[in-house]
Amino acid sequence: MKFNRLAKLVSLASSGIVALSAPSYAVESNEESVERIEVTGSRLKRVDMEGASPVTTITAEELAKSGFATVGDALRSSNLNAFGSWGGGSNNGWGSQATVQLKGASAFHTLTLLDGKRMAKSPVMDGGAANINTIPMAAVERIEILTDGASAIYGTDAIAGVVNIILKKDFEGVQLDARMDRPTQEGGDSSNLSFTGGLNSDKGHLVFTFEHYESQKILQKDRWYTQPFVQEGGDPSDYQDWVNISPTGRVLTQGGAGGWVYSTPFSNSDKSCADVYGDAFIGSLDDSDYPGDTLCAYDYTQAAATSVGQTRNNTLLHYTYELSDSIELTARAYWAANETQDVSAPVPASISIPNGLPAYTTAEGLDLVELVADPNAGMNFRFDTAGDRVAEHHDNIFDYLLALDGTTDFMDWDIAVNYNKYDNYTWGTGYQLKGATTDLVGEWDDESNSFVGWDPRDPNSEMPAGATANYDKRMSASYLDISGGAAFELFELPGGDANMYIGGSYREESLDSKVSALAEAGQIVGGNGGSGGEGERDVMAAYFEFAMPVMDNLELNLAGRYDDYSDFGGTFNPQVSVRYNIIEPLLIRASWGTGFRAPTLSDLYQGTSEGFGYMKNYLNCYDQGESIDNCDRWDYGPTRTGGNVDLKPEESESYNLGIVWDITESVNVSVDYWSLETTNLIDSLGASEIIKTQAKLWEAADAAGVARPDVSTVYPGTEISRLGNGKIDYVVSQKLNVGLSEREGIDVKVGAGFESEFGDFKFGLGWSYFLKYKSSYSEAGVQVISDDEAGREDTPAHRVNLTADYLLGDHSISYYGNFIGSQESWDVIEGSWDPDAGETADDGTLYEIDSVMYHNLTYTYTLPWSNSFSLGVTNLTDEEPKFDYNGTYEGNLYDIRGRTYWAGFRQSF
Repeated sequence: MKFNRLAKLVSLASSGIVALSAPSYAVESNEESVERIEVTGSRLKRVDMEGASPVTTITAEELAKSGFATVGDALRSSNLNAFGSWGGGSNNGWGSQATVQLKGASAFHTLTLLDGKRMAKSPVMDGGAANINTIPMAAVERIEILTDGASAIYGTDAIAGVVNIILKKDFEGVQLDARMDRPTQEGGDSSNLSFTGGLNSDKGHLVFTFEHYESQKILQKDRWYTQPFVQEGGDPSDYQDWVNISPTGRVLTQGGAGGWVYSTPFSNSDKSCADVYGDAFIGSLDDSDYPGDTLCAYDYTQAAATSVGQTRNNTLLHYTYELSDSIELTARAYWAANETQDVSAPVPASISIPNGLPAYTTAEGLDLVELVADPNAGMNFRFDTAGDRVAEHHDNIFDYLLALDGTTDFMDWDIAVNYNKYDNYTWGTGYQLKGATTDLVGEWDDESNSFVGWDPRDPNSEMPAGATANYDKRMSASYLDISGGAAFELFELPGGDANMYIGGSYREESLDSKVSALAEAGQIVGGNGGSGGEGERDVMAAYFEFAMPVMDNLELNLAGRYDDYSDFGGTFNPQVSVRYNIIEPLLIRASWGTGFRAPTLSDLYQGTSEGFGYMKNYLNCYDQGESIDNCDRWDYGPTRTGGNVDLKPEESESYNLGIVWDITESVNVSVDYWSLETTNLIDSLGASEIIKTQAKLWEAADAAGVARPDVSTVYPGTEISRLGNGKIDYVVSQKLNVGLSEREGIDVKVGAGFESEFGDFKFGLGWSYFLKYKSSYSEAGVQVISDDEAGREDTPAHRVNLTADYLLGDHSISYYGNFIGSQESWDVIEGSWDPDAGETADDGTLYEIDSVMYHNLTYTYTLPWSNSFSLGVTNLTDEEPKFDYNGTYEGNLYDIRGRTYWAGFRQSF
């Protein structure tokens, strides 16, 4: 087949890194036959790289030049990852995970592919997203990022876009890579070693890659901003003026008989909490919010980690073989094994001591304060005597692909079978068995006139065994996908042949996510990340693409896909796109489509779990004739949550309008406006919202003189149980389709490159600007659209990547910049408004979180023996996170490793 010759530029700079795929357009020629290629966002092979939907390409070379050691770090620094994403922080169930979130949407709205096939979903994230920590840098040939909805092509999850990791297939020879990273601050050291080998024959090609990566954890005490400190101008004796400490250290909590006072467990004026209980304890402190209360606070940063320690091993085997002149076999096997150590401070817990504790002086001279007997009497106790909480996460992924691609005189066809399985096991130690400590507390013995057994107030009284417990989890997700289709020419149009692809797929999914029985029953204190439930389903899909070159410079594309799920039904999603070359170097493109995200198996089938917390008792306020809106009655109780088999898919509608211009042969620019609206977002409601909605329903019904409706008529599946005195017994919540969001933005890419007698230069810019970001929240049963949050706290309106490369002979220098824009806080600066002048807080000045610019530099020297040596520094200026009004920061956005020097070596044979 002969096709028009494509005139296109090579990518000039990295985006997203800022990798710029240069525009391409048709040029008259009848003499050359150009190979068709498949680009992310279409199953039809084409001769043009720049299509009707924006695709950013990041090559392996550009990944290396950016200075990042892992694929996850590189993707999360991209301007396209606008609001940042999870990178594997500590003290949570997601410690081993990392995600990418295009357009600031949920990680569940970005589809991640390996060579165009779905990457294994992580059961740790309830089977809703891929863990990009499992991708070996050494195996990557390039990454293609589609920033357009693509459910018409790929089905579920492609609401905000697609990240397609293209693996190495044509490598020949042997290559060894080694790298060491050393931050100038404590913690975060990392190193990786990889081996890549490739063999060619007349009929086949084999590529093998192995990579080993290690990183050390960063403790909270290793950074000043996560250490305890007193706010500027604050009172060091007041707990409320401290940052990064916990009130759960050693505190007696008197019940009603004791006047509800909180107090330090001892009264010796010459002793501090550190003198009695150890260096991690602070005080005794007062509490200005509750005058008269005192406490021993706890410095949890001495033990808790901010980031986890990890060891990763990844192996990839990719084989292609020509069965005949027209049929090619592809076989791929991928294995990843990650071990992650997540260290948290000892459990903060509460001990119920209804019998109270007497006042007496210990043999060591410690004067213990009385705890008055009362059903609500107890003690807030940090179980440092039981050691730190340590969760060891073990992730194992197996991914197998077997595919056939063929060509006949009238069509190209393909069929593939892909199976992947993701297993996670977590072994957690140092947790507490709920309620067990109450039975361990001793009592006063009148006969011996002494305290017998364990006294939690006394540091010299040893806690007996029986209070500690493990928090163990086992999770597994598997996917079997069989797909195939055919592409063929239909008829001839003025611009060329109209082409069509018709395909179908069958997919089986399963999720089995369980925690230990005691944890499932809510009997383990200090754990996190509960059961995701278990379930299975199958999905059948049929899809098509239709490309019509209406004229030489105008192409219309139609696509559609119908997915039928065994557990909630079917959904059809169309897409229309067009590309038009006004003149040869100037391209206009536009697209419209709908998308969806199917409820995860966990969303549907998660078992009931119970979590305790405070909830506002609006019903009690209404019963007492008080205003519902001004209610200030709080209860403490359980909320029971679980899956919902009646969930519908989340839905989206997206638009894209862009222009691509080759200004000269060495300078190009693209500007794309996009809009994304999502509805039916799946979320769980808080207990207070459910209670308030019920109170409002009662109020309206009583005013109308009709029967009081139940809250389940507004929020299906919810329930409120009350005790005889009006207190909340428990609340039942479940996942519902209750949210929506509206987003608009502009993505700009600029690339330039030129050669000179002084060397070769390349420059790139990637800028993502949010025009609008609104989301909904529930208020008394009504969905309320928020104000525009673009540019507000944690949602920066501006993200920019800059790149510059200089090459002279065997020497190259690369620069990578990552800019995160300033954000306006929701907090009004204290003292910025004058009440004496009649001003209110609305007249005050909002606090602004500063912008930040990270700088990476890389120098590479190519040696004459097929090897090279690289030196680099990331975060050259040692930028720290930018802090909100309360002194905390958004971990998804900012770097905590600080300035990091690294050295790398590559040897090829």
